[in-house]
Amino acid sequence: MAPPNAPEATDGPDRGRDPRLALPLAESAGWGPLDVRAVDTVRALAADAVQKAGHGHPGTAMSLAPLAYLLFQQVMRHDPADDQWIGRDRFVLSCGHSSLTLYIQLYLSGYGMELDDLKALRTWGSITPGHPEYRHTRGVEITTGPLGQGLASAVGMAMAGRRERGLLDPDAPAGTSPFDHHVYVVASDGDLMEGVTSEASSLAGHQELGNLIVFYDSNHISIEDDTDISFSEDVPARYAAYGWHVQTVDFTRTGDYVEDVDALLAAVEAAKSESGRPSLIQLRTIIGWPAP
Repeated sequence: MAPPNAPEATDGPDRGRDPRLALPLAESAGWGPLDVRAVDTVRALAADAVQKAGHGHPGTAMSLAPLAYLLFQQVMRHDPADDQWIGRDRFVLSCGHSSLTLYIQLYLSGYGMELDDLKALRTWGSITPGHPEYRHTRGVEITTGPLGQGLASAVGMAMAGRRERGLLDPDAPAGTSPFDHHVYVVASDGDLMEGVTSEASSLAGHQELGNLIVFYDSNHISIEDDTDISFSEDVPARYAAYGWHVQTVDFTRTGDYVEDVDALLAAVEAAKSESGRPSLIQLRTIIGWPAP
């Protein structure tokens, strides 16, 4: 981290970034200054879009910018030119109120979304409604909004993918079939509070859905207040009891807020290697970081 009184960078890709903010740890991920600037731009776009609309949810899109960028730019197998390609990985934003988490990545990835579409967030007739809508916006795999719905539906998507492989390509070696795609889910504290996620997650563990990877954004905030007022259970322990492979990546573990992208990428790779268990990656974040 730069010293508190360090001057602001004026040249290069880091221009305009507050030097007091720790840079992401992303050496193994291969991130350079342009990647850091792209992630910072994601945060600014999220804040600006909600400010222009006059309502919305920028916080999660800001704090999950490194995760979303990592998934769409480096982890997921997808083709913006063919959003129905059968071999694509699926992305499910269970916390649909944070639609900008997805929209901005569709914009950066070339799915036909333009800056003007982000400016039209939450307006009538736009392709950027408050919650993602299937068959309304290219790149959106499922309509989400009611908390818990996305994660529960993703369990069904993972089961369907496995069944398709068994029916249509059963003899292909592991990792060689177009049906060997993964379903990636971003879920919030609110999602994990819902009963439907408990039931579906129990089923996923029983079914040994190794093609399902869930990122639990543990920021300890709900629409009502701090989650401690109603939600104090050990979520990773619950998922371990369901038979899931469980990992934790904590951006707050050092006492400072450091976005450890390398740890996140390592967790993803470990999850992908678990062919016989679904995976939960608990990601400890601060909502809206680095907003004051």
